[in-house]
Amino acid sequence: MNNQEKPLLQPIKIGNLTIKNRVAMAPMNMNYTDPGNFVSKQQCAYYAARAMGGTGMIIVEAMKGTGHEISNNYKKYNNLAIYNETYVPKLASFVEHVKSYGAKIIAQVSIGPGAQGTRDVGAVQPVAASPIRYRIVPSKLITGMGSPTNIKPTLALARTLGYQEKISTDLTKAFEQIVNVSGMHMVGEMPREITKEEIKELVNDYGYAAKCTKLAGFDGLEIHAPHGYLLHSFISPRLNQRTDEYGGSLDNRLRIIKESIASMRKYVGPDFVIGVRMSASVEISGDITPEHTNESAKKLASYGADFIHLSDGSYECMSDFLPNKDGQVIAKAKIIKQGLTIPLICPSVHDPKLADEAVRNGDVDMISQGRQQIADPEWVNKYAEDRTEDIVRCTRCNEGCIKRFMVALPARCTVNPVVGHEEDIDVYAKRSPESLKNRHWQTIAQIGKEPSA
Repeated sequence: MNNQEKPLLQPIKIGNLTIKNRVAMAPMNMNYTDPGNFVSKQQCAYYAARAMGGTGMIIVEAMKGTGHEISNNYKKYNNLAIYNETYVPKLASFVEHVKSYGAKIIAQVSIGPGAQGTRDVGAVQPVAASPIRYRIVPSKLITGMGSPTNIKPTLALARTLGYQEKISTDLTKAFEQIVNVSGMHMVGEMPREITKEEIKELVNDYGYAAKCTKLAGFDGLEIHAPHGYLLHSFISPRLNQRTDEYGGSLDNRLRIIKESIASMRKYVGPDFVIGVRMSASVEISGDITPEHTNESAKKLASYGADFIHLSDGSYECMSDFLPNKDGQVIAKAKIIKQGLTIPLICPSVHDPKLADEAVRNGDVDMISQGRQQIADPEWVNKYAEDRTEDIVRCTRCNEGCIKRFMVALPARCTVNPVVGHEEDIDVYAKRSPESLKNRHWQTIAQIGKEPSA
C-alpha cells in the first residue's frame, strides 16, 4: 500500500488548521517540568522526538490555566502552567522547537483536578461539582496494579511509599487503609462543592490562559474535561448533584464549559482552534454512557468547539482511563461520532492495522497515542515506510510511566531506554536545521488578530 492509500497519513482540517496526518500524541504528565511550573529542556527534547517521528499533532500534557489555590491540589505532580505572561517566553521557545519538526502543537489547559486532587504538599481541600469522593473499582485496575484476588502489586507500591502496617487481603479495605498514609490515589479525599463565585473566577482565568496560549504560539488549545477531573464532575449526572444553574439538565451540566469557550473566544477570536477532551463513558451505574457523550459532544460543537478528543473512565475505572487492551474505545467512539460535525479523536490505538481500519471505516477521524508514543516516537515514520514490524510496541505494563508518576518520579519506559534522557541527545535537543532557513514562529500581526465580539 502506498502512502496515499494509507488512511492515517491523509491530512485533516480542524477548524482552519491543517494537520498533516491522522495521528495525535495524547497528553501525559511525565514529571519533567522545571520548578515553578516552567517548561524544561527535557520537555523540549522529549516532545521534539515525537514531532521528528512524524506525529501530526502533539497535545502537550495538562497545563495549569489558573493560579487560583482551589485548582492547585495536584501540585505534587508539578504540571506546566500558562495562566499568565510569566510562563509565555519559555513556552514560546518550546513551541518553536517542537514546530520546527513539522508537527502542530496543542496545549491542553486545565482548571483543576476536582475530586481527584489531594492536599499533599500543602494544597487546599479538593473542590468538585458536588461533595462526592471517588473510590477505585477493584475490578477496574490497570496492568501492574493487581486484581481483586491479588493485591501484591498494590501492596508493593504502598511499601515503597512508606506504609509498613499490615494491609487487609480484601482489596477494597486495603485501599481504604493506605490512601491517606501512602499518598496513593485509591480512595479520594472528600471534596467540597465549588461555589458559583469560584466558577466565575475559573471561567475568567480560562479566557486569559487562552490568550497566553495563543501568545506563546500554540496552534490551539484543548479544554481538559475528561476522566474524573473538575470539569468532568460537572458533566457526569452521578457526580453532579447541584441544584443551581450548573446542575440538573445536560445543558446546565455543560454550562461551565460553554462559558469557558465563550471566555476564551473573547481573547483568541473565532479562528483559534479550541477542542474538548472528555471521557467516552464511566462504567458505573448512573454515570455517562457513549450515548450521553454523543449528545454532549454535539452540544459542545454548537458552543464553538472545533474537535472532541476522547478519553475514557476515571480514577474509579482505571482500566478504562488507561486501557489494558488495544482499541477498546473504538466501539464507543463509533457511537459518539454519529451526527457529530467536528473531528473526533479516539485514544489508545497502538496497532497500525486497527488504526487504519477505524479511520477508513469512518468510526473515528484521528487516533491518539500516549504510552505508545512513549515507547516508540518513530511510530508514524515506521508506518509510513512500511516498517511496522520495527515498531517498538508498548506492553501496557505501566511500570516506567504510570507507576513512577504515582510516586512523583520522572517517567521512564521499560522498552525505550531513551525516555527521560532526550535532552542528552543532540538531534532532539537542537532545533531542526531547516528552522534556521524557514520561519516557523508567529508574527505579531498573526498573534494580534482582531478578537471576536
